[in-house]
Amino acid sequence: MRLREIVGQAVAAVAVVGAATLFSRAIVANAVTGGFIYLVAILGLAVWRGFVAGTIGSLLATACLNFFFFPPIGTFHISDQENWVALACFLFATTVASRLVVRERQRAAEAESRQREIGALYDLCVDLFKAGAKPGGLDAAISRALRTIGAQGGGLILVPEGADHDETRSWLGGARDLEVHRLLDHGPAGAPREAVSPSHGWRNVRIPVVIGGRAAGHLVAYGTRANQATLESVVKLVALAFEREHLLAEQARLEGLKESDSLKSSLLRAVSHDLTTPLTAILLSLESLKREVANRSVGVRTVELLEEEASRLNRRIQNLLAMARLEAGGFVPRREPTPPADLFRAARENLRPIASSARIEAHVQPGCPDLDVDPSLGLEILVNLIENAHRASPSAAPIELVAAPHPSDPSRVRLEVLDRGRGLPELLHPGDPASDLPGKGLGLEIARSFAAAHGGSIDLLPREGGGVCARIDLPASSLIGSAISESP
Repeated sequence: MRLREIVGQAVAAVAVVGAATLFSRAIVANAVTGGFIYLVAILGLAVWRGFVAGTIGSLLATACLNFFFFPPIGTFHISDQENWVALACFLFATTVASRLVVRERQRAAEAESRQREIGALYDLCVDLFKAGAKPGGLDAAISRALRTIGAQGGGLILVPEGADHDETRSWLGGARDLEVHRLLDHGPAGAPREAVSPSHGWRNVRIPVVIGGRAAGHLVAYGTRANQATLESVVKLVALAFEREHLLAEQARLEGLKESDSLKSSLLRAVSHDLTTPLTAILLSLESLKREVANRSVGVRTVELLEEEASRLNRRIQNLLAMARLEAGGFVPRREPTPPADLFRAARENLRPIASSARIEAHVQPGCPDLDVDPSLGLEILVNLIENAHRASPSAAPIELVAAPHPSDPSRVRLEVLDRGRGLPELLHPGDPASDLPGKGLGLEIARSFAAAHGGSIDLLPREGGGVCARIDLPASSLIGSAISESP
């Protein structure tokens, strides 16, 4: 406490004790009455100016009580020994009473301050949790938080995860507060210069803000008188508000994805109906036309070609719809143990026009396990790759299908579709209408999508002696498959 404040309290004590003395003399009070008057005055003085003033007043009141009320009056001499005890008890009682009054007053002030802080924190909590609903609301809420703790300035420094602190500050607060921060920013990692004013009780603080379990920044406050508990409560509320804003943004994103998936499903249903219905009608009409021109060899062949291409288009559309449903999460492959020989046989049966004009040779190596795939999707993988191989191969060259255990991973099976076409250089010319094999080819992309849905992969490799090897790696069934070897 400074000397100036002590002098002021001493002057106040002299004035209060002097007034009590004049009042006691005016009413011609005895020693007991005068003592009570002094006691009341000292208690009021302690409440008004504090414990130091109360202690000084106690000493002055004891001296005045001796001088004006204890014989011999008008002197500080005490003739009766009992008066020594009375004065000592009076001094002790007034000093203790002053201390108790001041302490209770401080407790009442602290309780009132705490009540105000709790009310301010509640209002701040409401503001912060309403801030995310409007643009700039969180910025305004941070300013409100700083006002709550009585700060003269400050703001929030946010650092994105994995970013450099010095280059990625995000200041929330007024431009004036940011300028103050820059002027006082002399510490490492953006730490403001610490300052404390003992006389006024304010200080500069920098408290870490933990968001999502990591230190995401710091709350900087200049000239605040708030205690540490209040500051930590404000920082926790700020962190919760930011987490809430992040969750609201994530919820909005998920709702957008949900709406997108719903729209995608609606479009898929519409496309499926609008495309498959006319194709079905075309196939039925072609079947009817085929019967009408049964006696004309040229006409029958033309209708058969139209029917083959229409069937192929229908299959491709169904593949695209299945691929879209897989990507949208609306379809999950139903896996079951599937022997490779059964897939090869089904592929040939579904490609009768190709099988009738080209040789399809299938080989399953001994010890090859069953596939753990959805049989329908596994079939479509093979059908698309066989169609591509057929278009790339000469009419006299066979298309080979090979199944074998994976050479390095026993949990996988390797299938290969081999042709004797012009090889991979041909695939680099997307302008060739006969080529559906490039990495951009629709049939290949459908096959790759179905393989990926099973955790598998498809690679195109040059075949020794000419042609292309379409290599398919798919998961093997955990059940023991039979060793099957098939040839046409």
